[in-house]
Amino acid sequence: MMNNIILLPIFIPLIGAIILMLAPKKVIVQRTIALIMSFILVASDLFLLFYVKNHGITTLNIGNWRAPFGITIVADMLAALLVVTTSFVLTCVIIYSFYSIGKAREKFLYYPSVLFLIVGVNGSFLTGDIFNLFVFFEVMLMASYVLLVIGGTKIQLKATIKYLLINVVGSAFFRCRDRNFIFHDRHT
Repeated sequence: MMNNIILLPIFIPLIGAIILMLAPKKVIVQRTIALIMSFILVASDLFLLFYVKNHGITTLNIGNWRAPFGITIVADMLAALLVVTTSFVLTCVIIYSFYSIGKAREKFLYYPSVLFLIVGVNGSFLTGDIFNLFVFFEVMLMASYVLLVIGGTKIQLKATIKYLLINVVGSAFFRCRDRNFIFHDRHT
């Protein structure tokens, strides 16, 4: 049952992002909830780090399906350290955002996008297989696209198109590499 704590670094920002999408124009509410979620995430990630330190590598097969059919989440010391570092950086970014990006941009789903980005980052660190790494990588990319176009200036849109094209090509290479791993594993 304690293996379910591996899901907290993914579900806490996911739940926070969903809650924040319910109040898109209320900047103070968005700031408060985003900051509270980041503190909760730091606490749960530190708990995960100490749990992994004391109990070793922790694995969770979602739905009790084993690979290659199920989703495997794995927390070792490296993944736990990376997740903790991410949550600390998230907290700093949210606090810095209060003073730097402006209320006009905060109204356009800034905080939910940041939390969705963290879902992708933490999922990438904790995944136990290549396919789900690709899925979390795509979640991360979609959130980054939203963050790039917030504000909608001409320069931002031009840079976003370049970023999008580079990432589409990179994702295609990543997906081809994933396919090669699968075919190599099956000896086909």
